[in-house]
Amino acid sequence: MDPGPVDDSHLYLQATHRSQSIWDTSSIVVLSCRRREAASQRTIPFDQRIAPYLEAAGFLGVSQVGFMQLDWHLITALVERWRPETHTFHMPCGECTITLQDVAVQLGLPVDGEPLTGSLRYNWMLICNDYLGVVPPDMKGQRLSLPWLAEQFEELPPDADIVSIQRYACAYIMQLIGGFLFADKSNTLVHCMFLQFLFDFDQAGTYAWGAATLAWLYRELCRASNAQSLEIAGPLMLLQVWAYDRFSIIAPQRTLQHSDGRPLSFRWSDVQVASEQSGNMLLIYRWTFDRLSRSQVKY
Repeated sequence: MDPGPVDDSHLYLQATHRSQSIWDTSSIVVLSCRRREAASQRTIPFDQRIAPYLEAAGFLGVSQVGFMQLDWHLITALVERWRPETHTFHMPCGECTITLQDVAVQLGLPVDGEPLTGSLRYNWMLICNDYLGVVPPDMKGQRLSLPWLAEQFEELPPDADIVSIQRYACAYIMQLIGGFLFADKSNTLVHCMFLQFLFDFDQAGTYAWGAATLAWLYRELCRASNAQSLEIAGPLMLLQVWAYDRFSIIAPQRTLQHSDGRPLSFRWSDVQVASEQSGNMLLIYRWTFDRLSRSQVKY
């Protein structure tokens, strides 16, 4: 049987798409999900004194989401349905995708505002000294080590002045950026380019961080959809909670029914997902998506 697509004039990347390997080799390869949210929460603790700065910059909501266990099998099954040609998931009942509204309600990030564009021609050592008050001993290209950053901001002293609190808030946001929102496959590095947007917290709040986060997720989904990819990074929690809310048939039972003023994804912060060693889960998700009807999708 020809797996399709019937018309390859639009879905022209099928030959290199990971869904092709399912037909060719009955692949059950599960993508490794690269993340650092748990380590970030342990290393640079949230201090109530930085809350006004996080709120001004647009990061207070996402800082309240909490940690969530990722379901690698679900994410892999979703990537198999993702088409880089259209930036949508192709389901039996039609196409669907994650939108800016999803980012706003699930993570609490601003989606309206100025685009995150800037120069990469800076002396990043001086930028780190000006914005963070510390200078890295070495850098990986233009990226900072997140473990090193955590060592510099282990705890905010009780007698910290305004400048120290602001630098702590900046370091906390950089952990959110490098460990979650704009995570890459290094798992321990964050690009210094984001520092230029955090010089003034009120100004930082005018940028569309949510739009940039969604674009980053789209890029990672497109990369992971290639048959040769073994890993995926980016804001994968967003992908998972979106799937839980849109396809309730695959969502686990949750104990938190309300987000209590936090972003909507907080409701899923305590759920238990299938063990990573459970090899049948990928096949179960594939089977479920293959038989998904329009009535089972929440719009």
